[in-house]
Amino acid sequence: MSRAKTDSYQGGENVKTLISVNEIKSLAGAGKKVLYLEPGTIITPAARDAANEWGITLQWGAAPKKPEVCCEPVKEETAGACEPLPAVNQEMIAKIVMEVMAKLPQFCLPEIVKEVDPQSGFCLVKGNTVTCDTFETGNPQDKVGIKEILTRRESPNMATGFMTLEKSSFDWHLGYEEIDYVVEGTLEFIVNGKKFSGQAGDVFYIPAGTDVTFTTPDKCKFFFVTYPANWADLSGK
Repeated sequence: MSRAKTDSYQGGENVKTLISVNEIKSLAGAGKKVLYLEPGTIITPAARDAANEWGITLQWGAAPKKPEVCCEPVKEETAGACEPLPAVNQEMIAKIVMEVMAKLPQFCLPEIVKEVDPQSGFCLVKGNTVTCDTFETGNPQDKVGIKEILTRRESPNMATGFMTLEKSSFDWHLGYEEIDYVVEGTLEFIVNGKKFSGQAGDVFYIPAGTDVTFTTPDKCKFFFVTYPANWADLSGK
């Protein structure tokens, strides 16, 4: 919308505005689509033709006023006062925290507490400081944990640690010897179609080359010892 500044035409006592082709071209170049004409304005026939050619509407009357915009700055202390913050869901926060903690890398877990005699290599491991990592069985529904408690430098010939199972079952081939001591719960093995069930205090021995199924009807924790130490390389998995 525009109101063109044009030449003045004097006739009698009144000064009238004259709209020519040049004014129409200027408006078209500025991208204007409407030209408001005040009473008494004279527009030449050529200007009318030019306005029609460039799609400019000629309209008598004053141009409409633009809506006033409030320019008063918003005070910082009142900004957003009309938009209350959503209520904090404590259960949702707790759930998010637990999920984040469960995905923390292994090095963020507490270290195992040990007492070691540097001369002989004798070692005492505090069992209550051991936290199991996730053991991948191939089934995302399984809840199986494992944690070796001695390094290869501390125990180069045998691997030792803890495993946990919770309502899980998985098949495994042992290319090594293993002894399992049940700490708590019920640990079961299926060997050649037969199930062997052990409770806290019971011990299993598994010869090298045996195919077994680790399983538990509820949950269990057991201590294992393998020979040789590189059991993972010999499992065939």
